[in-house]
Amino acid sequence: MKQTLLSFFVGSMILTSVAFAQEKKVSGRVTGADGKPLVGVTIAVQGSNVATSTDANGNYTLTVPTGKVIVFRSVGFADKTLIVKEGQTSFNMVLDNKDNALEEVVVTALGISKSSRGIGYSTSKVSGDDLVKSGEANIIQGLAAKASGVQITSSAGTPGASSKIVLRGAASFSGDNQPLIVVDGVPIDNGLNNTKAGDDPYNQSLSGVQVANRALDINPDDIETVTILKGPAAAALYGQAAGNGAVIYTTKKGKLGSGLGITFSSSYEMQKVNKLPEFQKKYGQGTDGVYTNETADSWGENLIAAGKPIYNNVDEFFKNGNVFNNNLSITSGGEKTTMRFSVGSTNNTGIIPNTSYNRYTSRLNAESKLNDRITVGGNFSFTNANTRAAQNGSNIAGVMLALLRSPVDFNLKDYQNELGIQKTYFESYDNPYWSTERNPYKEENNRFLGNVYADVKLNDVFSVSWKTGLDTYATNGNQIYAVGSSGDDDSAGWGEIKRTNVNYRNIYTDLLLKFNKKISDDFSVSGLLGGNFNYVQSIANFARGKNLSIPDYYNLNNAKMLYASNSEEYRNSKAIFLDATFDYRSILFLTLTGRNEWSTTFGRNAKGFFYPKADISYVFSDLFKESEIVNFGKIRLAYSNVGISPKPYSNRTYFTSPLIADGMTNGYSFPYQGQLGFAISNEYVSENLKPERNVGYEAGLEMKFLNNRLGFDFTYYQQRASNLLISMPVDPTSGFAYYYNNFGKMKNSGIELTLNGHIVKSDNFNWNATLNWSKNTNEVTELAPGVDKLSIGDAFSAPQSFAIVGQPFGVIYAQKFQRNAQGQVLIDPNSGLPMYESDLGSVGSTIPKWLMNINNEFSYKNWSFSFLWDFRKGGKLWGATNAVLINRGKAAITEDRERKYVIDGVYGGGANEGQKNTTELTAFNYFKNYLGNSSSEVSIQDGTWARLRSIDLNYRFTKVSKAIQYIQVGVNLRNPILITKYKGIDPETSLTGSDQNFAGYDFFNNPGTKSYSLNFRVGF
Repeated sequence: MKQTLLSFFVGSMILTSVAFAQEKKVSGRVTGADGKPLVGVTIAVQGSNVATSTDANGNYTLTVPTGKVIVFRSVGFADKTLIVKEGQTSFNMVLDNKDNALEEVVVTALGISKSSRGIGYSTSKVSGDDLVKSGEANIIQGLAAKASGVQITSSAGTPGASSKIVLRGAASFSGDNQPLIVVDGVPIDNGLNNTKAGDDPYNQSLSGVQVANRALDINPDDIETVTILKGPAAAALYGQAAGNGAVIYTTKKGKLGSGLGITFSSSYEMQKVNKLPEFQKKYGQGTDGVYTNETADSWGENLIAAGKPIYNNVDEFFKNGNVFNNNLSITSGGEKTTMRFSVGSTNNTGIIPNTSYNRYTSRLNAESKLNDRITVGGNFSFTNANTRAAQNGSNIAGVMLALLRSPVDFNLKDYQNELGIQKTYFESYDNPYWSTERNPYKEENNRFLGNVYADVKLNDVFSVSWKTGLDTYATNGNQIYAVGSSGDDDSAGWGEIKRTNVNYRNIYTDLLLKFNKKISDDFSVSGLLGGNFNYVQSIANFARGKNLSIPDYYNLNNAKMLYASNSEEYRNSKAIFLDATFDYRSILFLTLTGRNEWSTTFGRNAKGFFYPKADISYVFSDLFKESEIVNFGKIRLAYSNVGISPKPYSNRTYFTSPLIADGMTNGYSFPYQGQLGFAISNEYVSENLKPERNVGYEAGLEMKFLNNRLGFDFTYYQQRASNLLISMPVDPTSGFAYYYNNFGKMKNSGIELTLNGHIVKSDNFNWNATLNWSKNTNEVTELAPGVDKLSIGDAFSAPQSFAIVGQPFGVIYAQKFQRNAQGQVLIDPNSGLPMYESDLGSVGSTIPKWLMNINNEFSYKNWSFSFLWDFRKGGKLWGATNAVLINRGKAAITEDRERKYVIDGVYGGGANEGQKNTTELTAFNYFKNYLGNSSSEVSIQDGTWARLRSIDLNYRFTKVSKAIQYIQVGVNLRNPILITKYKGIDPETSLTGSDQNFAGYDFFNNPGTKSYSLNFRVGF
């Protein structure tokens, strides 16, 4: 017996040794028919739990016994299998689209996946890897230059600053013109928590700090794909919430049969100032060549001639910013259940001293097939983000205002004396070192996002899908001004505290009855019937304490003057909708959509509003399947009519606390001297408000050639917005100054073109290139009766932004020179300076003439290299920073001040009327009153640029060990090259952040950045 057992044990050991000896590590690369690497392809050993998936470059490594079958599987592609034979260790695989029909799957409205063949409207798809590769912490900014018809504007390069996204131009005068942001099928908030005092009548976006748009709470490393639904047809199922389109983010999940996988990534990024104005470093503070500290101007003495010290204040102020990113994800995929858990951190110290942004995220995605009919799942994420921001813009505590105006004979770094009192070159300005140290804005945000869902297959035709999502966050802000600071509300230097908190909650529920029925061999119909409920509440509180008794003790109990205000907003909407697609032979598709929606923003008794949509897709290439040139061709046509809801509580006339502003102080309001006061609003609101409508027409053509090596996607669209809400001036004797109703109209039309090519395709080397080009033309076509122009934002007295019939929305109006019939500037014969028109005039549109980006991707064995060029043609900006620096004698051009100047033009009067101007001006007069006039057309600049948006180089080590699937190391450069004639900071800037409809203002904005990063990623 013992001998038998021993023989069995030895035999088992021998067989086991042979089995292990036959296991081998195989690797390779998986691509599509177009040669592009396929991400997330599952490679599994048939009949076992051994599996892996491809990485961002399509590479995989797997340990497989000889003679076993491995299966390559990916959604939208036909499965492929192969047998591992003795001596083979490398397998490159090309997956074909199912039925050779190029069935790329696109995530559309409501998170529904559809074959691209049947979609009759334009969409753009961006991979999550491209978001990460961009190096941007903000998932909105990460889309810059990634798709046609998409314009992204960063407000600043400071940590946590907001970014704005607009698709195909503005569709509303007063509403939000940004698209709806959706994560895993649930809309989320992307607003700014820019809470201000109830007694503040001014536009806080012109000063203060740049706060984050809330999409910044999402970790880019968690994103799988992004689908941009650019037109109203694409986003029609969302109704009034998506009148400006929608951006659909789908997060990463585990994959069935993939087994256990762990990925860790880490990167370090060094940031530098991207671009600054040029300065003179010869003349000091003063006027008429004489020093005085009673002015902030630098028209003082020649410091070089006087042998006095010169300080390089600007360059020495900025420092290198640092960003550390760390992400860990764990995925598992069994036969029926998948899971992905991730944690991430982003820690950014800014280029401005004492600025920072820290974000910590966690996310869990899980899904399980309970049986062949029922699937349940959910995803939950938590984000903690905290920001320390610097003062910005039109603000005497603003960093750039005081820094750029600083005279070179004053050392800003020596910013306080031995008693702790700040030292500044001009008593009205806070020293920027003092401001960043003693006047910070601190914000903390805690956010929870999540949803649960269930899909039940009732039979071969019908299934039911239910999803409920929650988006909730609490934001606490704290702005302090130290005793001795000038930046407090009263500029009194007595110290001040401002505390704000915002509590936001959004509950969203969908219930869908899905159907898919094959009527005959040629016809089938699919779609859904559904209902939706959405509830949103937002509560904001503000508290302020002025005149602090004890310095550096920032508690409201330490303030002698207290003020508090709050605002509450509640709204809900419900809708029913039908979406049906009729399919003829998978060649001709007709989709009809209708949504009826009810919203409390129209009042409690408001009727519902209907939003229809129809689109057609015809795949004509199936008529000549044997062609060796044309592989795919599709024509698209779409029509839609969607809405934009008015803001909550704008449907009636309310009593309010009056505000009286004089432009010089913070104004006067109630309570006043301890007395409360309310008055009926001066704006009468119509009792029958309707939704603003955005009607879209779209036609497109998609084609692929030469075995899918070349392709293009062309779209022409026209969108007409009507029923736009306007406050129309009325006769004050009516008891009101304005009448609020649906009056305005506006249109956008444009072209979008995408070209892509697999230029080189081989086993070891591949080159893919993509070009996106788009042009949008906007025109205001109608305002209210008797209204010739409409201000679209409280800004400066000049320039201003308007909606004017026959001109683009947001056109800039400023002081314009008087000109003769030949266009020559008329010169005042008495002063030698230009003569101005009596009223402000149009000086240009902020809308670019066209946008273009070119992306090149190369791969050679384990190397990958890519670079992205971004071009913008046109688009005017108010270069007030440059103009004011000229006025103050700080700009480099003012250094040449030892001679006379003559303005090009002709005399506008006097004895020499019409003759060429020869009146000489002193340099002071020329720069101060001509080139330095920030209110005039001379301060308007062209925003054209060509920028190398990013360069990315990576190398992947494969077959590292049994446990380590791969190690990838790389370098990334962001904004390394910027070519522009714009004088100032990076022209991709916005003083007003992402929550204002007017753009193109550069008034001492915080600068942009460029960066250099190292990254590391390992997969287990």
